[in-house]
Amino acid sequence: MNSFKAISLILLATALSANATPRFALVRVKEIYTAMPATTALQEQIKKEHEAIMKDQRAEQLRKIIGELQALQAQLADKKKTIDEASNRKLAQAYEIKRQEAQTLQQEFESFKTEQEKIINQKMVLGMRNSLNRIVMVSNKLAKERGFDSVFDSTGSTNTGVPFVLFSKDAPDLTVDVEAALKDSEPKASAPPVPPVETSKKTN
Repeated sequence: MNSFKAISLILLATALSANATPRFALVRVKEIYTAMPATTALQEQIKKEHEAIMKDQRAEQLRKIIGELQALQAQLADKKKTIDEASNRKLAQAYEIKRQEAQTLQQEFESFKTEQEKIINQKMVLGMRNSLNRIVMVSNKLAKERGFDSVFDSTGSTNTGVPFVLFSKDAPDLTVDVEAALKDSEPKASAPPVPPVETSKKTN
């Protein structure tokens, strides 16, 4: 009787252990994020905003002044061209005034550039966070629907730079399914309005 009871307890423990075995899946988050239309759009927007900074009026003016400074410097350094002392002094004064103007303008532009880049970085972080949140939400939803206990990012790394998933054997990969679900959840572009068909008026 005791042996039978012991065997029954072992079988029960085995069954409970089998039922308690966690099921986990993998998702390649980096690949999904890179392929998302939102990521491409964000990168294009960031690139345009960086280019806009360099097209700012202060940047254009600074480039112009630097060109003028280089021309003045070339005149001052030209040993072949003999000019009188008064003219040379006047040229040196013009160069110094232009140099101070360039320095002031450069400080203004650098301050503007720093502020704009801070805003751009905030937009980039917010855009990345929104996309990653969508990936996490869809991954969680699919995992729950399919009975998985955990989902791991197989492209993620720890703070020490070591891959988060060190080893996995035949673990289900939900990457393709997550990409499909994300694509289905993308807002549909509204079709352009169809212009009314003009009908010719019949003349009596």
